[in-house]
Amino acid sequence: MNINVKLMMLGRMFMLPASVVDEYLKISDGDHIKVLLCIYCLGKENVDTAQIAAMAGVTESKVQEAVIYFSKLGVLEAAGIAAAQPAQVLTQQEYKSVGMPAADPGTKRDLKKAARVRYSPAELSKKIDSDKDLKDLVSSFEVLLAKPLTHSNLGDIIEMYEHLELSPAAILMIAEYCKGLGKTGTAYILRVAQDWFDEGITGFEQIERKIIDVTNFSTFENRLKKMIGINTNITKKQRGYFQSWQGLGFDENMIRLAYEINIDNTGKLSFPYMDKVLTSWAAKGIFSPKAVAQEQQAYKKKQENEKPFESGVDDDEFEQFASTLDLEKLT
Repeated sequence: MNINVKLMMLGRMFMLPASVVDEYLKISDGDHIKVLLCIYCLGKENVDTAQIAAMAGVTESKVQEAVIYFSKLGVLEAAGIAAAQPAQVLTQQEYKSVGMPAADPGTKRDLKKAARVRYSPAELSKKIDSDKDLKDLVSSFEVLLAKPLTHSNLGDIIEMYEHLELSPAAILMIAEYCKGLGKTGTAYILRVAQDWFDEGITGFEQIERKIIDVTNFSTFENRLKKMIGINTNITKKQRGYFQSWQGLGFDENMIRLAYEINIDNTGKLSFPYMDKVLTSWAAKGIFSPKAVAQEQQAYKKKQENEKPFESGVDDDEFEQFASTLDLEKLT
């Protein structure tokens, strides 16, 4: 669609390097761009961070971040702020040349260490423009998350695409799953992708199966919490019990039975006690309430059979009977 635009000369004007729009606009944080516009609009070398913050509607710390950010890019030079050195950008080949092995699929890696392999904004822009699949992935992310992507966001996407070697479809599937949880930060999406990568889950179908399993377990967990009366988040150890019981093949009805037995015998909730009951049933092949009832009947019958022999004769009656006996005749 072509749109006719007439530029209105409304008062004074200022110049801005075209590279800001050509290379950095789409990969820069919106607040950083606002700060840069205010600095160029003032057009003076000595600027007050408080004044810029007021003009841009941001905090002074955000002004300092923006100045450091654009100083690294060479858009401006700044004194008075200790700007960090630009991060070193390493390719896979450079990784090998400095003795750091490139990541292999299925190998667990430390995300903190991986985070230092970041591209500069200029490198990111060039990489995105030269790779159609990556460019489409970035566009899809912007639509999915309904917001422009920052340099950090793009770095997270690159981490999944280039270093975890996930397909764009797989990455978007993970992103959609995370969005369904209310988590739209790319750092969170990357962490989920990394965790599944460490489990060897990298293919589209594997990820689809994982999401189904995780979703089913979430429903299972919520029902168990409601049944047991837990209104808060459960601990990692308690979740481990839930996963173990589900893995053994028990449904909610069987876990409810174990819970009732636990309460009847101890008077309070005990995950270890319930676990002993359920693992005992699993070892005996008991997976239905009917089988539990049969097992209890068999146990009760066994206990009755093992009781000491009782004659049924009253002691007083026996003594009275014994006193009437003629011992001489018996002999």
